Amino acid sequence: MSQIDEIRSKVDIVELIGSLGVALRKAGRSYVGFCPFHPNSRTPAFTVYPDTQSFYCFGCHASGTSFDFLMRKQGIDFRGALEQMAARAGVRLEAQSEDARREDTERSRLSELNSLVAQVFHHVLVATKRGEPGRAYVEQRQLNATVIESFQLGYSPEDWSFLFTYLTERKAFRAEEVVAAGLAIRHEHGHYYDRFRGRLIFPIRNTKGEVVGFGGRALGSGTPKYINTPETLLYKKGELLYGLDLAREAIRLEDRTILVEGYIDVISAHQHGFRNVVAPLGTALTKAHAILLKRLSHHVYMALDADAAGQRATLKGLNALRESTEGDGQLVPTAQGALRLESEVSLRIIRMPEGRDPDEVIRADPELWRRLVSEAVPLMEFYMGAYTADLDLTQPEAQRTALDRLLPLLSELDGAQQRVYVSRVEQLVGIRAELIIDLLRGGRRQPTQLQPGEQVRRGRTAVQPPAPPPPPTDATEPLPAALRPAVRTDEAYLLGLAMRHQTVDAAVEALLEEGLHKHPAMRELFGGGLEDLLEDPVNQEIWRQLSSLPPAWRPCTPEDLERWVTQLDGAVREAAHQLMSMTRPEDFRYRQEAEQCARKLRIEQVKQRIARLQTHVRHTVDVEQAQEVIAMLTRVNAYLAALQTPRRSSTFPDLRNTMGSE
Repeated sequence: MSQIDEIRSKVDIVELIGSLGVALRKAGRSYVGFCPFHPNSRTPAFTVYPDTQSFYCFGCHASGTSFDFLMRKQGIDFRGALEQMAARAGVRLEAQSEDARREDTERSRLSELNSLVAQVFHHVLVATKRGEPGRAYVEQRQLNATVIESFQLGYSPEDWSFLFTYLTERKAFRAEEVVAAGLAIRHEHGHYYDRFRGRLIFPIRNTKGEVVGFGGRALGSGTPKYINTPETLLYKKGELLYGLDLAREAIRLEDRTILVEGYIDVISAHQHGFRNVVAPLGTALTKAHAILLKRLSHHVYMALDADAAGQRATLKGLNALRESTEGDGQLVPTAQGALRLESEVSLRIIRMPEGRDPDEVIRADPELWRRLVSEAVPLMEFYMGAYTADLDLTQPEAQRTALDRLLPLLSELDGAQQRVYVSRVEQLVGIRAELIIDLLRGGRRQPTQLQPGEQVRRGRTAVQPPAPPPPPTDATEPLPAALRPAVRTDEAYLLGLAMRHQTVDAAVEALLEEGLHKHPAMRELFGGGLEDLLEDPVNQEIWRQLSSLPPAWRPCTPEDLERWVTQLDGAVREAAHQLMSMTRPEDFRYRQEAEQCARKLRIEQVKQRIARLQTHVRHTVDVEQAQEVIAMLTRVNAYLAALQTPRRSSTFPDLRNTMGSE
């Protein structure tokens, strides 16, 4: 038995969850309570299963083991959860290597040093004559004593060696340690001087509340305006959010994280009662931020400056998230047309008044801030505005540019929302929806060869969209060979057909849409695209890479497909070759076979959900909760019955469509 298994076996999940503030009561063989991960005060939907030592919420679908609960509840990584669980279980973790022990010792020493320095800077600000410039600044920004204390704001005197001398001569820290903490700089001539001088100091803490670094704002004409601790063993700016240690509980209660741009924005928000506000540390959002945000809440709002620089910062951060290749950080479309992070984290943009930042708005008019948050726009709306703000859309060249920028975003949306936003782009840009759809579907007609009647609406000149950008070149980390599909399953065969024939994606979407149109509540549970039918991780990765290509770059011939597969990495390439071998390019019944596979896969998905709901009904004694689950079970059963109703054969339309396109 591994140490992890030993720890898991010694920590009862019911006791763990109960000790962390979740009230549970026995309901049959399981326990139920109100979910700590989303607003939930009417019906307990959070269920803990002692027999499998797992939990599941029927409201927000959070699930997992004791480790998953601890990581999500406290916003920590697996190592942090492992250490806490080991302490609870009375298990001593295996001895570390000499290098690991040395690094842990250095981390502890740096943590001790940072904690001391935060106290020194804070004392200078609030209790010494040297701190007068800092006190004048916080008074000007209308920060009260409570938040100054909570955030432990400080001041670094305008002195070249104030801190270094204090730490080395009075506190016996070695010069190398002070430099390693990023608090001093060694001059080329051998002497040392303080990094932070004449600045208001913002201690930066991790999720545990430990000081890991500092930010400093110049109060006079000094440049740069802000400086931060350089990267150290403790300080990784791409993994930290300012104010998170104080915001985490409010974020959990409101199920909403608000991202602002600066330290003062965060502090001012907390002072006025908006405690779910945090800020990245002078960097664009990273994949590490995406993973952290996913653990915190289901809703992320971004409130960055309304000026051009703020728009660029927003776009840079969003693009960093969109380009993430890790499942935890990948963006996918929602039913509202707003891209979201995996695991139900939706993203919205708070539109700030021109020339005003969150701090100014909150101090002047807290009600306006509340309204701005409530009126935050879906991500697609923000993109459409940001990508066309600099264009005169009455001009053909600008229309071409707008379409070039927006097509890749439209291609990421699911079928229903793609149609909604195609219509929006038609209204905004003036290009006929039919042409946009043709380009999205990878139509063979060249954009420069518009047919009669394809001119744009509202009397504008006909516009041809530009050539799409080249496909992305970022290498994807190869998946383990163990994930390769080895046999012809319905899922593998469907994906093989979709790789060879571009119309399979649309056919599957149309098939699923038939059932979802009559049972719209099932869309949120099961999704409406081919990607929602794939369970195997390697299949998901192959489809992600293929469907992310711009339409005109999708391989149209067997030779194109072979070339595309060849450039894939490792196990993904091998699996893709196996998928190709399952199908033939000349098979004219591909659409019918794809529909049959898709129907089987969806029926199996629905049956599995029904089994899970039935289990939940059997194990709950709460009448109201049981009634709600039964109502959901009834709706899912009705959806299953609709799926199992025989459909008119699509063989002949399939033959006509196929032969007509050759």
